[in-house]
Amino acid sequence: MITGMWNYALKVADLQKSTDFYCRFMGAEVRVSGEIYGSKYVLIRLGETRVILFDKAPYEDDLKIDLPVGFLHVVFEVDNFEAHVEQLRRSGVKFFMEPRVLKGEFGVRKIAFFEAPDGVRTEIMEVLEDSGKA
Repeated sequence: MITGMWNYALKVADLQKSTDFYCRFMGAEVRVSGEIYGSKYVLIRLGETRVILFDKAPYEDDLKIDLPVGFLHVVFEVDNFEAHVEQLRRSGVKFFMEPRVLKGEFGVRKIAFFEAPDGVRTEIMEVLEDSGKA
């Protein structure tokens, strides 16, 4: 079962400039930053909404393309990761980033990326350990 949307992800040309903009003019708060799969990121909170700003998508190398600046993907939290992966596979969904465990300052997650209809890049994620920082 999907428990909710966890975050949006955006590719930006300049992480510092974009972070400063969202903090100064939109009231965002920086929660964590770091690097995942060769991509630098800053996770910001705007109220209850999480947005992750990336210098490049963590899956650009897997896709073998250079994605433009702008929307990257949406992340949905699920409560039974394996069941969701299996249901998606049975319905013909192809994953462009196969299921894996991800560790970072935010905690430990199971993640997988695929394209929903109309090419919308989508991630499902199950929280295994939460640092409480995000």
